[in-house]
Amino acid sequence: MLRSVFLFLLFIYSSSALSDEIIFADSHGPISVIGDHLHKKNEFMFSYRLSKMKMGGMLQGQNKISIDSVMSAPNGASDSSGRYMNSPTLMNMNMHMFGGMYAPTDNLTFMLMTGYLEKEMTSERMRMSGGTRFNVNSNGISDTRLSALIRLYKSDFLKSHIGLGVSFPMGGIDKRDSTPMSSSARLGYGMQNGTGTFDPYFLINNVNNFDKVRVGEQFIIKKPVSGDNRNGYYYGTSIDTTIWSSYRWLENVSTAIKFNYKYLGQINGSDDEMNKRMNPSMDSNNVGHQKINLGFGINYINNNDFLRNHRLGLEIILPIYQKVRGIQMSETYKIMIGWQFGFGQN
Repeated sequence: MLRSVFLFLLFIYSSSALSDEIIFADSHGPISVIGDHLHKKNEFMFSYRLSKMKMGGMLQGQNKISIDSVMSAPNGASDSSGRYMNSPTLMNMNMHMFGGMYAPTDNLTFMLMTGYLEKEMTSERMRMSGGTRFNVNSNGISDTRLSALIRLYKSDFLKSHIGLGVSFPMGGIDKRDSTPMSSSARLGYGMQNGTGTFDPYFLINNVNNFDKVRVGEQFIIKKPVSGDNRNGYYYGTSIDTTIWSSYRWLENVSTAIKFNYKYLGQINGSDDEMNKRMNPSMDSNNVGHQKINLGFGINYINNNDFLRNHRLGLEIILPIYQKVRGIQMSETYKIMIGWQFGFGQN
C-alpha cells in the first residue's frame, strides 16, 4: 500500500514538471461547472470534488410549510384521501466526484465522471405516534457519465464547444434502511443513488475573454430514453443552465460569481415498494422542481516548480429561488471543494 502511494506521488511530481507554460487560474470556470473546457492534444486531467449539501425545512410549491402541515397534507395513495405519517426535517449529503479527461486532438476531449454518495435524512413521526425523530442512511456509487467535448470555435475572444454524452445507471435504486415501521423499508427517491435509466445529454459551453475578466455560459439538457427502470419509473427531463463571470487578481488566483438555473420534470411511474403514506419523499407526486442558485467561487493554480499545474477550487452555493412540485425539502446551502491536475505533451 505504501509503495503504491509513493509511486503515485512520484508520478504526480514528475508529471508536474513536464510543462513550463504559465496557465491562468481563470482558464477553468467555477469548480462546480463541469465540462467547461477542452484540453490540448495528448493532455490528461484528473479531478476530485467533494460536495457537501444541507437541506432543512419543507416547501409546498414556493411556500414554506410546517411539519404539522406536511402531516395533514393528502398523500399520493388511496386517491389522496390519506395523510403522511411522518415528515423529513433535515438531510445531509456528501458527494465524492472523480473525473478524468483526455484529448486525442486539440478539438476533441473525452470526459468520464463518477461519484460516491453518502446521504442521511432525519424524519419526525406524527404526534399520535409519539412525535419522535429517526434517521435513515444510504451510500454507494452514483451514475457514471461519459461524454465527448467537441470544439466549435476558438479565438482570443471566444471559445465555444458542445458535448455529447450518456449517463449510465451505475447508482443503486434499491436502497433500504430500518424505520420505526419496518426493519427494511425502501427509501425515498431522493435517498436513492441513481436513476436506473440510460440518460443521453447534450451541452453547449461558451467562454468570452475580456483579459482579466471572463464570462461563461453553459446549457445542459438530459433526457431518459430507455423507458421505465426495473422499479417501474423514470425521471423527467432535466435542464441545467449556468452563467458565470470571473476576475483574475493574479496569474494564479481568480474569483467568480455564478447564477445557475435547474429544472427537473415530473417523474413518470412510481416505485411500488415505496410507501406513499409514510413520507413525502416516497411519493412520486413530490418529484420535480425549478431552482435558481447563486455561487461564489475562488480558483487557485500552482505555478511553482513543485506540484506545478495543480489546481484547487472552492465554491459556496446558496439558493435564491425554489419552486418544487408537491411537497419537498428546501435546500439550505452547498459547499464544493475540488482538486484538478492536467498534464501531457504534444
